[in-house]
Amino acid sequence: MKNNFIIGTAGHIDHGKTTLVKALTGRETDTLKEEKERGISINLGFTYMTLSNGDKAGIIDAPGHENFVKNMMAGVVGIDVILLLVAADDGVMPQTIEHAQILHYMGVDNAIIVITKKNLVDSEMLGLVEEDIRLSFENTILKDAPIIKVDSVSSEGIDELKATIEDKILNTDKAEDNKAMRMNIDRAFSLKGIGTVITGTLTEGQIEKDKDYMIYPAGRIVKIRSIENHGVPTDIAHKGQRVALNLSNISSNEIHRGDIIAESNSLIKVKNVQCDLSLSNFEDIKVEHWTRVRFFHGTKEVLARAVPLSSKEIYPGETKLCEFRLEEEIFVKRLDRFVIRSFSPVMTIGGGVIIDTNQDNHTSNTTDYVAYLESKEEFSELDEIADYLFNFRSFAEIYGHMGIDEENLRSSLNQMEKDGLIQIIGESFISTESLKDLSDTYKTYMEDYHNNHPLEEGLSKDEFRQKLAINLDNKDFEALLKNKIITKNIMMQRGIIKDKDFAINTANQEEKINDILKILKDNEPKILKETEIIDKKEDKDLLSFLLKDRLTKVDEFFLRNEYKDELTELVKKIIVDNKKLEVSEFRDQSGLSRKQAVAFLEYLDKKNITKRIDDYRVLV
Repeated sequence: MKNNFIIGTAGHIDHGKTTLVKALTGRETDTLKEEKERGISINLGFTYMTLSNGDKAGIIDAPGHENFVKNMMAGVVGIDVILLLVAADDGVMPQTIEHAQILHYMGVDNAIIVITKKNLVDSEMLGLVEEDIRLSFENTILKDAPIIKVDSVSSEGIDELKATIEDKILNTDKAEDNKAMRMNIDRAFSLKGIGTVITGTLTEGQIEKDKDYMIYPAGRIVKIRSIENHGVPTDIAHKGQRVALNLSNISSNEIHRGDIIAESNSLIKVKNVQCDLSLSNFEDIKVEHWTRVRFFHGTKEVLARAVPLSSKEIYPGETKLCEFRLEEEIFVKRLDRFVIRSFSPVMTIGGGVIIDTNQDNHTSNTTDYVAYLESKEEFSELDEIADYLFNFRSFAEIYGHMGIDEENLRSSLNQMEKDGLIQIIGESFISTESLKDLSDTYKTYMEDYHNNHPLEEGLSKDEFRQKLAINLDNKDFEALLKNKIITKNIMMQRGIIKDKDFAINTANQEEKINDILKILKDNEPKILKETEIIDKKEDKDLLSFLLKDRLTKVDEFFLRNEYKDELTELVKKIIVDNKKLEVSEFRDQSGLSRKQAVAFLEYLDKKNITKRIDDYRVLV
């Protein structure tokens, strides 16, 4: 028997949901004084049903009145088996249809349709109600749901219903849960001597006592003091369980229905979402550009504007891509389900699945993006990871985007690296295809650089990183330069980045080189400034190239290395002969101007060949 199942009820007001739950469990879910006085459920009711093997399945009794439909939607989140009630003396009613639509859009297809109050009508009427149900839901995911007829007061049919519920549970394969913990909060209150308590259905992952989690949207870190599942304390709760959590570090008035408790930084903050939207067949309402709607996600309602993407308008019964521009931020994961209701008059008109969380604005004219979204609809989890890694991402960024349990995410990333789908660069991640594209971009950039600077070896690491806007820290950048995909195109030598196939070739520059060297030699002992050596801007690279091993720059002057060595030897000789050297003596013996002589002697000081003492120099 599977544990951690949630059973929900839905249906029109006064069709017997609360009475049915009492017949199934022996407990009443209308606990508010107002509910008892008015005879209707306003809020969500919570209890459990004991199965034949002793396991407990949680039950959420959702209100049926039209004014409380959003409370009903809060209850649908996390439900595994739904009981959709239709009273025999009323048949299918407006809220029955609306609840069925909500179930459809939220993906709750494991349903049992329960005809209640069977003893109030004859067999012919029961048959007509059953036919009405089949016709009403023939185009929904409820079309093949079993129909059980009961009378909750006398308990007639209750045993058959219990058996059908257990059969549903036995034959329901719950998808493997590899998500980070998330629970949509439907109630928050304070108990004397205990403090802040929140309730909800754990929709993903598991929650542990004494562990820290985050409250969204506040971003507050809270610690779980205690966990209860159907009144029983536990140290850990799993997906599908109905829980009450006692929190520290926050007061109940800081938490509201619609808030979320989840792993820290595991959700995506959005104001735009791109979705697969299905419109209802039951309402004659189309969605066009800028239609205002009520957007329901988890237990939260926000206003939004619809922007159809795959067509200009979306008509009843159609499923199309649509962007919703929300009027306040919410926190989501990809593939979350949602429901939309019309702004006024308020009625359920559609719902679907979140496909992307791109925060740019798009329209039906953004054809490339729409084509991308159409392909994204078929993405697997690994496809989504690879797609997100179009650029360098940290583990924290991937975790926040995917909302997958950390252990499962690391396992997936390691397997993707083994399969060649992604590259791990130090502590950063990127898809293999994206890195290949970047490698080609780096090569093209360096080829252009070498064409424009044929006598330069390349760029320093810092220049390369800055010019190509590579957003990696030093450690990961060093790892990038050693990656095989990158080194196939570019390489680093002595701290300089260059195209792998590049080598300096001066064959076409020899005449200019000789001209520069001749100009310098012919003007000696005078040493020249740049403007006295070259007159063309493009020859600057040639001068820079010669500075590597043929020329030396002293302040603003250039001299041949051979002449530099001659002047250095002259300085040494004068000091050896005279024990010291004054500027005037070096100027007279070298033939340099005083400015040039001073510049050269300061150059020797920096090279630690000479040392200045007062107005003269000595050898170091």
